[in-house]
Amino acid sequence: MEQRCIQLRCGDHLFRVSDAVDQHLHIIRSGDIKLYQHCRDGGQHIIEFLGPGAWVGLESLNEQERHAGAVALTDCEIATVPYTLLTAVLDRHPRSAEAFGQLLSGTIARHQQHAAMLRSTSAVQRVAQFLLHRLEQAQGAVRATLPMSRQDIADYLGLTSSTVSRCLSALRRRGWLAMGQRAYTLPGLQDVEMVAAGAPLALDC
Repeated sequence: MEQRCIQLRCGDHLFRVSDAVDQHLHIIRSGDIKLYQHCRDGGQHIIEFLGPGAWVGLESLNEQERHAGAVALTDCEIATVPYTLLTAVLDRHPRSAEAFGQLLSGTIARHQQHAAMLRSTSAVQRVAQFLLHRLEQAQGAVRATLPMSRQDIADYLGLTSSTVSRCLSALRRRGWLAMGQRAYTLPGLQDVEMVAAGAPLALDC
């Protein structure tokens, strides 16, 4: 399938909130993107963090304008595919169409699960689940990256940046989390999994 590649520098927008939908979908070849919406108070609501292999723009299919923005968290290479070309390919290949339908369903399910998590979990549970999810996305690696800021993490988890910092500090003090420059490991993986499942953890020692 014919693709056009574009390069984004860290901080560049792939598209902005309220941009006209240009009938293209995008695939991240390398780098990290955040999807966001504007809040009424002037802040940002982070919808999702996306990495290599992820499709960008699915949330605005069949819309006239973008209701989310996409900005590069790192330098990125993005493949752009015209939606008309994609639909033509899917029409000719039923298995690909089925896989694309599953991709759309999976995106909706992730967003629903995230909304449910925000309603039903404590602050430290959210942070623990976030760290585990990032590690899972690393596909078997023992080290995961954190290209986003603390404020981005807070906006994604519905917390303040100070609360995120306190949760991370609580995990680090116990030796369960080891953080480096924009990356981390979980020496206490099983303990973090217990916290993510709801085990209590005091933030102040």
